[in-house]
Amino acid sequence: MADEEKIPPTFLEKLLFYTTASFVLLATFSLFAFLFLVPFVIEPAFTTIFMQFDPIGALCVTTQVKHLVGASNCTWASCREGCTKDLFECTQIRVSYKLGNSSNVTEEEVENLIRVERALRNDYDYENEVAADKSYPDMGERDDLPEPYPTGLQGNDSEWYFTGARLFPNVKGCGYPPILNCTIFYGKYRPIGTNFTCYYSRVDPGLVITELDMWQNTMNLVYAMAIPIPSFFISVIYLTFAYFKIYNTEDESEQAPLKSDAEAMATGDDEKPTTPGSDTFREDLACFGHQLKMQLANDKPKDGFESNSPPISNSASLSG
Repeated sequence: MADEEKIPPTFLEKLLFYTTASFVLLATFSLFAFLFLVPFVIEPAFTTIFMQFDPIGALCVTTQVKHLVGASNCTWASCREGCTKDLFECTQIRVSYKLGNSSNVTEEEVENLIRVERALRNDYDYENEVAADKSYPDMGERDDLPEPYPTGLQGNDSEWYFTGARLFPNVKGCGYPPILNCTIFYGKYRPIGTNFTCYYSRVDPGLVITELDMWQNTMNLVYAMAIPIPSFFISVIYLTFAYFKIYNTEDESEQAPLKSDAEAMATGDDEKPTTPGSDTFREDLACFGHQLKMQLANDKPKDGFESNSPPISNSASLSG
């Protein structure tokens, strides 16, 4: 038997196939793109919004730098390249800052703070610590850094609004090159006495970042959510519609005769369901009983004739 010739697909069939394949790929890539953007874009953007950073920059100065080794010591780092790796060596930078829009900061003081040369920590006068009579041991010729002063919000008599704040490049304190280069970050903000503009969090004043662009942060959040999520749901809606409506048409046409036969067997001539108590069922049962009775009546004379006829023995046939 010769093989049947294959019918080439029509243009509509090809179009339907490529459209379905495109939506499958779109749904897959949209899902994976969204899962990838959650830890790197969406979650940091939401955190930046929730932390309520003051858009008016504060005036910061680097007051303490620590370089620590060991996972137990590195509970946080001012900058790290890679947001998922464990920390075994870290550099922690703490700063003190005064509000840029504070009434006790004049324009001349702002210029002097920005233009001042890098100085050691001892050049700064902390009135509140002196009043509290805090004594610190003489470090002498030791190379390590002195113990930090008490950190936190300062009173109205202090020059600083907050001392000992943690410094980060962004709200997560991490990133990937070339957007974030920790070598450049440490080279710029690590020297003691470095003056720069920073942004503090109203929710956690001890958190300070060096870069803040709320417009760009909002746009990144919109792009990260407005593109993958609608694309995924549109793909799912099309694939569901295609499965139940487009590709299911051929199966329904093949099953139509079987369905009609099953319905005819389940219903009578009056298109009512056939049940043991229905008239149709009783009529069919009576008709079957009559046909069985006629069949038995037709077979009975034949059986009687065979039973009444004398049997022919083999001996009689031989003697005759």
